[in-house]
Amino acid sequence: MLRCKQNGFSLIGVIATLFIVAVGLTSVISLTSMSLNSSNTSKMRLIASGLAQEGIEVVRDLRRANVEWDDWYSSISNGNYRVQYNNTSLISFSDTPLKINSNGYYQYDSGDDSAFSRKVTFTKLSANELKLSVEIKWKLRGQWSYLTAEDRLWNWK
Repeated sequence: MLRCKQNGFSLIGVIATLFIVAVGLTSVISLTSMSLNSSNTSKMRLIASGLAQEGIEVVRDLRRANVEWDDWYSSISNGNYRVQYNNTSLISFSDTPLKINSNGYYQYDSGDDSAFSRKVTFTKLSANELKLSVEIKWKLRGQWSYLTAEDRLWNWK
């Protein structure tokens, strides 16, 4: 009786190999997608924290420019405002997005709408203390995200 020796792969072996390769590729693609989403979220949060810090610094500069605390303090009211780096006064609040100009600066004057908006809120706590809150909001993949930074300004002069 002759026996035929066949070398090669069985159908079950091929299917098992294809399944393992498919699971491996799916895992790699899924991990890459999650990594890109996480990277984009981190990027947006980093930009938002920079915009919040900029808002605080702009208000501090406005305060420093007004030597007399009483004059400056009485010129502002509790409420919401907008600020931008190249403006020497507070801007009345409207929930409009910051624009990004050709130099990469965020402002309200010109440029393309960005994903971010900034709200600066003043709360007078006493005659010598002002609470400053800067809220940045942005929309990413259909969901709103918020970042808030706070500071206190004092009558130090």
